[in-house]
Amino acid sequence: MAILIENTEVYGFRAALRAMRNPMDSWNKSDSNYHVQYTGPWGRNIKVPELPVLGDADLKLAHKLIRGGTPHRKFLRQIIVWVDFTLPRYIWQELDTYKVATVRNSCSTMHKLGHRDLIQEDFAAPIPLSLLNELNQLGEDYRIIKDYNYVRDMKNILPEGFLQKSTWTGSYETLLSIYHWRHTHRMKEWSGEEGICAWIKSLPYMEQFIEAATKK
Repeated sequence: MAILIENTEVYGFRAALRAMRNPMDSWNKSDSNYHVQYTGPWGRNIKVPELPVLGDADLKLAHKLIRGGTPHRKFLRQIIVWVDFTLPRYIWQELDTYKVATVRNSCSTMHKLGHRDLIQEDFAAPIPLSLLNELNQLGEDYRIIKDYNYVRDMKNILPEGFLQKSTWTGSYETLLSIYHWRHTHRMKEWSGEEGICAWIKSLPYMEQFIEAATKK
């Protein structure tokens, strides 16, 4: 399994948990703490809640809303995650199934394929040497002749195991759904000890949220 997950950032706990209490006007019952803030360029104090410490009362309400299903746990859609994934194209195809309020900003095969020779490490598993040589001959022809049809030919034969890096953004709600449907998947890129679902479970408070979602 050749995937890379790096540069994870999580934001939105403070605002999401404040919003979670809007329906019952119960903001005074919130008991969570947030430890990071900075002064913006206009002298405004801006909160940056990457380090939430959720109190018992907030956790109890969060779990209750999660168990209530998607109509009740809207606060999960307001906790946002950014991450850099390097995944084979066959996994990107499956991840792109989950397109609810997500953004994917990819390294481009259209713009960069053919600009250098490919090596075996560019693929999730070794590819036939003859195919690697064919790809690199097309790339060399493109660099010399500057005809984009050579890149088009490269794309036509590029294996699904080609590793592509993208910065992906999505919400806790989307990640909870991905975990539900993929944590027992037969492909270890999803379900393995270093797979996507293990990464999801490692996010702040996500393991507890997953447990709440599975309780009846």
